[in-house]
Amino acid sequence: MNIKPPTGYNSVSPLLKKHRVALPAGDKAPPFARRTHALPLSFSEITPASRDYPITFSSSDGGKTFALSAILGLQQNQNMFLMDDGYWDRRVYLPAYVRRFPFCMARVTRDGEVQGERVVCVEDSAITDDGDELFDDTGEALPAWSRIESFVTEYERDLMRAEEFCEMLAGLNLLEPISVTAELGDFTMQLSGLHRVNREALAELPDDALRTLVKGDAMDAIFEHLWSLGNFQRMLSRRSIIDPAATGASSSRPN
Repeated sequence: MNIKPPTGYNSVSPLLKKHRVALPAGDKAPPFARRTHALPLSFSEITPASRDYPITFSSSDGGKTFALSAILGLQQNQNMFLMDDGYWDRRVYLPAYVRRFPFCMARVTRDGEVQGERVVCVEDSAITDDGDELFDDTGEALPAWSRIESFVTEYERDLMRAEEFCEMLAGLNLLEPISVTAELGDFTMQLSGLHRVNREALAELPDDALRTLVKGDAMDAIFEHLWSLGNFQRMLSRRSIIDPAATGASSSRPN
């Protein structure tokens, strides 16, 4: 049996009723959060996330498939929303990808074949004798686990909605590559490999395609994505807050 862990997780195993799990304290961020500049978003997260983060589309296979992402920093491995105390900035939206840790849902590979259904898994390092019990002595789920399981499974369904949204936009040839340049005095930071919706291509869609986007809430999501790109400029102010030595910041722009 083999399970490929999600990005940021080290190794995961299917959750068993006998497992005791070290649950995170409040908004304490998982270890991987400090070294990531982007996190996956589910479809329903577009609205709350657009207030704080630039939302873009990323592809790891040359544009065959895309994923919805919240940008956290202006360079690789930079998270500008994680504070020195290890907690996420409480003034901004906390992505569900962070909130679900150490749990996830993943497909199991047996004898070289990927199984169809996803199973609930847990980060191996969180399984400990000192952890929290999730099931009682009879094997019934405790209230804490019932809430977590509901959240994890609903989030997984919403991630699939995000995948469908990305497939729709890619199928309509609406996504274009962009790079983001931030000029900080004599120092320039750049992010590449990002994509956004092309406004001109959107305006030229035939009426039937536009109606499909409007009826499925995709058009609202597109506008929120485009509006969120203005957060790149606001991230320069955040850098001045988390790094007082960062002076002379002039602009941050998608190209």
